[in-house]
Amino acid sequence: MVSELPVFKGRNPLIPGAEFLVDPFKFTTTRGMSLGSFYRIPFLFRKVFVTTDLEAIAHVLQRKQKNYRKSFAYRNLRLALGYGLVTNEGESWFHQRRLIQPGFHKAKLEGLFVAMGEVAERYIGDLRQRTEKPTVLDITVEMMKVTADIVLKTLFSTDNKADIAEMYRIMVDAQDYLVDRTTKPHLVPFYYLNGRHRHFRKDMDWFDRQLYALVDERRAMTQRPNDLLTMLLEARDADTGEAMNDRQLRDEAVTLFAAGHETSSNGLSWILYLLSQHPEVLQSLRNEVDTVLGDRTPNFGELPKLTYTMQVIKEGMRLYPPAFAIGREPIEDDLILGHPVPAGSVLFIAIAAVHRNPEWYERPHEFYPAHFSPEAEKERPRLAYMPFGAGPRMCIGNHFALMEMQLLLAMLVRRFNFKLLPGHPVKPEPLITLKPRYGVRMAVEHRWRKERPPVRQRIGCIKEKLSSK
Repeated sequence: MVSELPVFKGRNPLIPGAEFLVDPFKFTTTRGMSLGSFYRIPFLFRKVFVTTDLEAIAHVLQRKQKNYRKSFAYRNLRLALGYGLVTNEGESWFHQRRLIQPGFHKAKLEGLFVAMGEVAERYIGDLRQRTEKPTVLDITVEMMKVTADIVLKTLFSTDNKADIAEMYRIMVDAQDYLVDRTTKPHLVPFYYLNGRHRHFRKDMDWFDRQLYALVDERRAMTQRPNDLLTMLLEARDADTGEAMNDRQLRDEAVTLFAAGHETSSNGLSWILYLLSQHPEVLQSLRNEVDTVLGDRTPNFGELPKLTYTMQVIKEGMRLYPPAFAIGREPIEDDLILGHPVPAGSVLFIAIAAVHRNPEWYERPHEFYPAHFSPEAEKERPRLAYMPFGAGPRMCIGNHFALMEMQLLLAMLVRRFNFKLLPGHPVKPEPLITLKPRYGVRMAVEHRWRKERPPVRQRIGCIKEKLSSK
């Protein structure tokens, strides 16, 4: 006999799910844990179910994934992303996925890694110049800039700083607008009256003009650069030989740009924050980087040797997964763990809460990279860790994001010290991705400033060497 499904009873009788709406990350990783692995949050117009149960997740994302479409929050994203892989559904999604998948195979990624390394080296050089003296920087802004540079270089082979800055601004503003449309639907009519929607459309029209111009320019080339836009242009359906039209190219390019730097930049921001709070982990990380790389920029073949670096990255994304939740709606009535789930209701898969479940993690709320030792990973169910989702719709760019984070993290910790500004609050903000609400303000300085011996000591060593001769 199936027990009755737990129902959260909030303080506000008119909106009992208000606490969940305000901060779903905090709610699901704290209050929600006491409700069990499958529970309901009552709303007036829609049934919302929350789950961390791995069996339920496998049912929704894998076994019966065809009966589940993306929730209404994703449909709002179509205003910016169109029908790219993140927002598309059904046969159209499957067709696009099959076209794009070859572009993210290992051989293709190795070619993109060269461009990635060039951007990373240039950024490190620029950061050295800006931190000749210890300088306070917002790490979230820094990571967003460098990952946006990388995705534009690997996507479009462009280094146009003005365009990069404007594209970055538009994506940030668009995300804020679309989150507000999703979480405050009663204000949507007001956005049309106060000009906010018009401003959003004007920004997206500018973005579209840049993209279509790049597509036209690339089509006219006889020798095309080895980047993701070329891959999209040259992709052909295996059965029909059909290529993407301009609108499909636009939607996939915007999606790759938006998703291609958000995951990495947010992940790196959280990891650098965590490392600043755990010097012992930072030292172990530096020991590996110094041993494997010395003073060199890593090449593609050396990434598998940075094993502890990858453990640190995975652990950071466990505690603060950029995609902290997945929303799905059943197309037809369903039964999950014996409980009826009607069509049109919302299934909220709380990834962040899954990642903090003590059943799967020895120290669920601590930063503990040993959670991802080979032995620990082998013993844990696959769905207990899913920062890139799961099932057929798992993020296509997961390997791209991980190699980008390995590259940048190794180069950053080798060259710089990062110290969190005293008193600066670091709190999660669950938007489309999980961001630090107030940024991560840190004092950044060259690593040698802390580790190089004092001048008097160095002069003494030189005199000693000279006298021995």
